[in-house]
Amino acid sequence: MSKRKRSTSKVTPPATPSEGSEGSPTVHVSSDMLAGSPNIWAPGKDKPLESEVAPDVASEDAAPAAETQPEGEESPSMGAVEPAIAEDQPTEAVATETAVSALPPPAYQPRPPAYVAPGSTTRRAGSSVAFGVVLVVLGLFALLIQFTGFDAGESWPLFVLIPGLTLLIVGYISLGTGALIPGAILTVIGLIFAYQSSTGDWPSWAFVWPLVAPGGVGLGLFLQGVRNRDAHLLRQGRVLMFVAAIIFMIGFVIFATVFRISDMDYGWFGKAALPALLIVVGFVLLARSIRSTRSA
Repeated sequence: MSKRKRSTSKVTPPATPSEGSEGSPTVHVSSDMLAGSPNIWAPGKDKPLESEVAPDVASEDAAPAAETQPEGEESPSMGAVEPAIAEDQPTEAVATETAVSALPPPAYQPRPPAYVAPGSTTRRAGSSVAFGVVLVVLGLFALLIQFTGFDAGESWPLFVLIPGLTLLIVGYISLGTGALIPGAILTVIGLIFAYQSSTGDWPSWAFVWPLVAPGGVGLGLFLQGVRNRDAHLLRQGRVLMFVAAIIFMIGFVIFATVFRISDMDYGWFGKAALPALLIVVGFVLLARSIRSTRSA
């Protein structure tokens, strides 16, 4: 009996899969089972050459090898190369920071120049000039009193009024607001002192103080706007003087006509103060409502 008949007559039990050490099934194939199988590696007419089949077979053999590799394990070659590259090649930013921190501090660090606001030097010089002019005028007035025998007992408000008028004139000619605003405030104070000294109405300070500020400030800004032909300063000056007049009227009505803190008889002005205040406030409210309606 030939070898082929002998191999076919022999019954071999079917191969049973068995689990390997890692849980994957394996199949045991005996040499007798492969004895009668055709040679698949032999070149034929309809089969490709060995060089053409070899890549496919190699890829099929490499696939189970890749599957049997346990998960979570990395290639030792890649794991060893990446830390070496990361350790041996520091980044450029770290190298730059290290080089900068290693530099020694300079021995001398110059202090930056102090900031000087534009125009502050001019305003300071103008204030000095205005103060000097006031002192000169006061000195001349004192000399006039000493050598002429002028009695300044009742005319002491002139020591406030004359410097104020001097500052107004000098400021309007050349110095501007640096002299106009102080001159306006001193002029208003001098006029109030002159009124109170002549009438004895000293309790009137309870309601005349708004004429000094914001009234004096508004007068100085208004004169500066007239000098420079500045509409913005003109509007600011008018608003401040109007606010000062409203506060003065409210104080006059409260202290002079309601509480009567002074025995001074204000005549027709005291009688018309309250109606005039109501009329002015009503006109202001109407003007504001009309302006808001037009703008809407």
